[in-house]
Amino acid sequence: MSDTQRIAQLPTSHSALLYAVSLFCAPEWQHSERRRYALSEMRLERGADRTIELIDLLRQSLRQDQASTLWGDVVEQLLRLGNSLDALELHTRTYSATPQQTLCVLLAFDVMPALGRTWGFWCQDEALLPQMPEDDLWFLPHQDPANPDRLILPVEKVLSWWLEKFDGPLDRLWGEYDDERRRTLDNWKSGRTTPALSKIMEWFSDDYQFSHKSSDEAHLSTTQLRSLLLWARAIEQAYKDLVGYLTPGCSPNDTDPIRNKALQLIELFRWSHEATLASHDTSVERERTKFSAAFPRWAKSSVFSAIAANENGDLPAPETIGQFLSLMLMSMPDDNVLPDLFENLQARSPKMWMPNQERLGEREAVQATIENVLVTWGGDDPARQFYVASGLEKLRKLPRIDEFEADLTYLCALDALSSGNFYEACQHAEKALELCLTRSIGPLKLDIAKLNFSLAVAQDAFKRASAERSFRILCKSVQPRDAARWKLGEGPIDYSMRLAAADHAAWFWDNIVRPYEGVEIEAPLQENSEIIRAYAGLLWSVASEDEVRGFIKQFRRKLKHKLRDVRGDTFFTISSKMVADIAPRMRQMPTYPGIPKEPYELANLMAATHLKLASLLPRDVLEARDYLKQTVLMLAADRNDVDMVKALVDRLVHDRMRDGINAQDALGRTALHSAAKVGADRCFEILLAAGANPTLQTYTGKTPALFAAEFGRTTIFEMRLKCTAYEIGRDELKRAYELAQESAENFKAKRKDYAIQGYKIAGRIGFQRIAALALDALGE
Repeated sequence: MSDTQRIAQLPTSHSALLYAVSLFCAPEWQHSERRRYALSEMRLERGADRTIELIDLLRQSLRQDQASTLWGDVVEQLLRLGNSLDALELHTRTYSATPQQTLCVLLAFDVMPALGRTWGFWCQDEALLPQMPEDDLWFLPHQDPANPDRLILPVEKVLSWWLEKFDGPLDRLWGEYDDERRRTLDNWKSGRTTPALSKIMEWFSDDYQFSHKSSDEAHLSTTQLRSLLLWARAIEQAYKDLVGYLTPGCSPNDTDPIRNKALQLIELFRWSHEATLASHDTSVERERTKFSAAFPRWAKSSVFSAIAANENGDLPAPETIGQFLSLMLMSMPDDNVLPDLFENLQARSPKMWMPNQERLGEREAVQATIENVLVTWGGDDPARQFYVASGLEKLRKLPRIDEFEADLTYLCALDALSSGNFYEACQHAEKALELCLTRSIGPLKLDIAKLNFSLAVAQDAFKRASAERSFRILCKSVQPRDAARWKLGEGPIDYSMRLAAADHAAWFWDNIVRPYEGVEIEAPLQENSEIIRAYAGLLWSVASEDEVRGFIKQFRRKLKHKLRDVRGDTFFTISSKMVADIAPRMRQMPTYPGIPKEPYELANLMAATHLKLASLLPRDVLEARDYLKQTVLMLAADRNDVDMVKALVDRLVHDRMRDGINAQDALGRTALHSAAKVGADRCFEILLAAGANPTLQTYTGKTPALFAAEFGRTTIFEMRLKCTAYEIGRDELKRAYELAQESAENFKAKRKDYAIQGYKIAGRIGFQRIAALALDALGE
């Protein structure tokens, strides 16, 4: 079905930015790299780096200073428009609309009015280029007063205006006779040829200083003129591309808005700009009210609905705009014809659409059936398996079901899950993801991405390669609370993905795995599973080595399984956390007469039994990691559990484990970092003596010594200085001094900040001592 299905996709922030920047300067990327970026198929870090590179390329081509206010405004608007495009792509369904119809609807009902309003805001105080004829809107294609049958395009406008000010014959602009350049300029002015970027950069480089008729006027410098030509060239090229895409065969100079649909879109830009200038007010509320009142009711409820405030002064959310765009695309009168927006462009009178009622009814019938199947699947009827199967069969026979292939595939994935067939569910979910990556299917895309991401992390160990495609989609519509919990933007993407994976694994087993009547699904281990209960009994007894060996033998197959509801831990990581958490509390409990064992005795038994387990576990189990790639050695050092650290180090060094004592978590931290953070002096000493590497860095470039300086761990910092196996470098010493000195000078504020994060730092004297040690080591 998908091989022949024609479903359009709205542009995204990546595809739009790449196209926009290419109008000014061509990125030196391979074709495959352009494609992967435009389709958001790059790794998240790589895509973010490429976005920064594109924006900087644009800045360089326009000769803008990084710190200028104007450039800051440009970047802000670029990012805002990009976020808006991503949100609309996630909330708009295109049905069977052609790519041309889809782009036309997006431009007409959102982008062009929004851009006109933004340009109006920029021009409210003063014209950005007052010397230009027609001031603010000089760059819009418009009728030639001398010939109403042709359009004047932006490059012609700029060149005609500038050449009028030039002193001398046009064939000697560059000092000597050059007829080729004169003919090329004539072609540019006629609109027949769009200037090549290389020609503008060469002919209007800073090496040339042009003479003007009047020396009294303020004239543009060559740099300003080149920048202006680049803007005009970019707008003209974009206009020609739009005309060629929407109305193939139509000349860009065609003045008939019925044939040249782009002119209707330009009129929306102009109208929005005019209304923005006319409604200027110091009060935001009054300005929004005046702006909305500037349009007739039909325009306010259609083409300007995305930027016109409601009666409460609120602007519509992206979800609402997406629903409106979906309705417009669902109601398209014809599959191949672009509908008109205006009956009369000059009078700005509307052209009313007459939707195809038959197709509209067919689509509504499919959507209603999909909703019924989803409700049935989520219900409690014992016979829902039969009803879901019946609903799916009905769906497959409905007209227009090809437009809803992703919906059908998603429902099949849910049905397979409830039937206990995880492999089939994964196949359906993967197919649904492939479908939604090439088309706009509305909010269902988020549901499909969430299901795929959950399937990738719910049962097996976290693997970024299989989870990132879905996570890229989820990142385009993250709630603020989720972004904060996943620490998006605060650390490596891999770290954020692992935090999100834990949430989605829990959501998956609690909300998506809904077995049909009589179906049993084996879930990952739970906190109340047999292995946990058996180990709890072992902890409370005086377990011998043989009993611990018997426990390991009995549950050997489950020792490496992931646990459910405990954020992706294995048995060893969760039991280590459990013992480390319970034992200290029990040691502080009061004693009561008559009880068989005192609480502190039970705590000691628990710790001893767990140490015995650590000394006997298989090698592969001993290296188990939790959902953040933390090993039990890191966890033990973080809790200052000297006995466990010593036991694990003995095993790790003796058995030459794969990662050993230098294993790093998702943030790049090692067991040495854990010990330095909490001030576990003895743990740090054991690790260092066993050969742990103190030069390994976190993702921010911090070594254990820098952790010691950051948290004021004087003894640990001294041990690091004395370590001759790995000498500390001058750069590391300088940074340690800066960290310690800053904390000493702003001690109270630092202590408060760290307390909010749940960390306890050393006293001011500790930081002063570390700063002095660092200075002494530097010889200063």
